[in-house]
Amino acid sequence: MARLNVGVLGLSHDHVWGNLAALAAGHHGRLVAAADPDAGLRDRLRALHGAVATHDTFDAVLERRDLDAVLVFSDNRTSAELGVRALGHRLPVMLEKPMAADLAGARALLAAARTAGVPLMVNWPTAWRPALRHGLTLALEGAVGAPVQLSHRGGHAGPREFGCSPQFCDWLYDPRRNGGGALVDYCGYGAVLCRLVLGRPQAVTAVTPAPRKAGLVAEDNAVVVLSYPGALGLLEASWTQIGGEPAFAMIVYGERGTLLVHQPRPTREGERAGAGRVQVVSPEGSRFLDPPPLGPDECDGPTHFLACVSAGRDVTGFCAADVGCDVQEVIAAGQRSSATGRRVELPLQQRPA
Repeated sequence: MARLNVGVLGLSHDHVWGNLAALAAGHHGRLVAAADPDAGLRDRLRALHGAVATHDTFDAVLERRDLDAVLVFSDNRTSAELGVRALGHRLPVMLEKPMAADLAGARALLAAARTAGVPLMVNWPTAWRPALRHGLTLALEGAVGAPVQLSHRGGHAGPREFGCSPQFCDWLYDPRRNGGGALVDYCGYGAVLCRLVLGRPQAVTAVTPAPRKAGLVAEDNAVVVLSYPGALGLLEASWTQIGGEPAFAMIVYGERGTLLVHQPRPTREGERAGAGRVQVVSPEGSRFLDPPPLGPDECDGPTHFLACVSAGRDVTGFCAADVGCDVQEVIAAGQRSSATGRRVELPLQQRPA
């Protein structure tokens, strides 16, 4: 099968480099063009992928006639806008979580994908971790019975302290371009797990205390509670956490037991996560399970995305666009709850611009 021609819109999101390495190592596509207004980022790309045409405007890539798909790695607000434009050209799109800077951006992407009839994928880096995927499978198969609570905590000491590039930090700390702070950055990881295991919540309650770091205008800690008829989700996010412990990717408390996904965390941006294991605790005792390897088209975002594009099938499950939009709704509801001090019911009605 011929490789697909892939373009990249934006290089300011640090996740781009690992994804481009995965693209180069795979057999589904080849990188032919990329655009970013930052000359230093274009130089870095050329040093790594010398045969790629680089441009300083996004239009230069979008106007090319030789592309089969695009990957988008700009700030959350610009990425959503670029994704809508690419979908308008009927180009399949993969962009990084959490899909957009706000709910309006996520809904615009979903509508554009449905109109174009081409794949749209939200790339959650945790989707390619075998232990988490195995834990999800076991939870959905009822390994611990009906779930009572799903908990997830994500965070680090802050983007700068974590080693994010200046270009990445420039927009991560900008609430308009990022969509917020730690809540936007990390609560989505837990919200997508809740969406897959528990479904869409009935209501959201969130607390974001005043930033602890001087000069920070967005939240650097957040707790979000998702309410369901017979269960709850607990999401925690932090940009002030020292160290990677506790290293749990997910905990599911069920009627018949508890399921814990143990996942060593990277200590710097760009590092790979360590191998994980799943622990299942029941009244009879506790057992640890090593996860099976993921399938050949499930090893990373670009591989999965381009496999779907090549086969002419939609992206489903973890990285599906409708799931990503539901997660964006939870993030938006959490922000409203924190701002008002009240529980926010779902579905969320879009506020006028």
